[in-house]
Amino acid sequence: MSDPHAHLTTVIAALPRGYSVRHADPARDLEALAELVNAVAEDVGEPIRYSADDMRENLNAVEPANDTIVVSDAAGSIVAWGSAYRVTDDPSKPRVFLMGAVHPQQRAQGIGRALFTWTHARAEEILAAYHNGTIQAHCTDTDERTQHLYARFGMRPIRWYTSMQLHFSRRPTSRDLATTTIPAGYHARAFHEVDAEVLRRLRNDCFSDHWGASEMGGEAWAQLLGSSGFRPNDSEILVTDEGTPVAYQLTFEYPQDSATIGHTQWVGNLGVQRQHRGRGLATLLIERHLIRARARDYEGSMIDVDADSLTGANKLYERIGYARRFGEVRYILGDASFS
Repeated sequence: MSDPHAHLTTVIAALPRGYSVRHADPARDLEALAELVNAVAEDVGEPIRYSADDMRENLNAVEPANDTIVVSDAAGSIVAWGSAYRVTDDPSKPRVFLMGAVHPQQRAQGIGRALFTWTHARAEEILAAYHNGTIQAHCTDTDERTQHLYARFGMRPIRWYTSMQLHFSRRPTSRDLATTTIPAGYHARAFHEVDAEVLRRLRNDCFSDHWGASEMGGEAWAQLLGSSGFRPNDSEILVTDEGTPVAYQLTFEYPQDSATIGHTQWVGNLGVQRQHRGRGLATLLIERHLIRARARDYEGSMIDVDADSLTGANKLYERIGYARRFGEVRYILGDASFS
């Protein structure tokens, strides 16, 4: 495997005069990276915003000194970044996602192409240890410039996702959990009442038949549960009479989005075991999530869904009262099938 640092010379050669490149430094780059990502999001009409904590968690999930680079202008300001984000917990579906952004004021200079070339090369190095790895990327579906870049390098779209929003002002919602009925044979449990490792295995089982899903390992699971946006007190598990967890809902909150999507919570992770589907458990968990949020004076809720969801989740969310807010498209390099 070649040295990822050696590729920096290739990036430097491709950049316009006056720009420099180095690996990301979590100790000093977080605020600047968040500002960069947010400037790009605003430019393409995406309402999601990143905080410094978000960028810290992003860098914690990779090897910053190997997997992430930043481009600075002559004044030393970060104007672009690129990252090879590995998802290799499940050796049967190893992936590396190419991530990056170029500030809107610095486009059309070849910086995006240089970043793509570097992240692609780094992804191939990471996947060299696997025989069936894939290189993927995603972007907001209104970001035509990035989609053009992906297509230029041979990537093709393979999946579409929708972020949906529910407003309490448009959808009457109770503030009392007692208004919900839990089906016979099931019981609600608080997040802290269920072992985190048991819940990780439940998550993997619930998503084992979903498109693109792969098993989440212990480290990635711990990072998810330790993230600044996770709200354990608003999360919930459903167990059987025997105490076996069979369905769960994890709530998240991102205060930095309040100016764009309002004071809102997210259903960040929702799963029901196959043998317990069709009994209204997902609807129940969402409804109880909404009641908690309404009781605490949130304005509504957000949820992400695969447009071709195996379980028909998109139709379920629409019936509950969610409506499309924005979308995202995933790309893959080459003709590899992925399911």
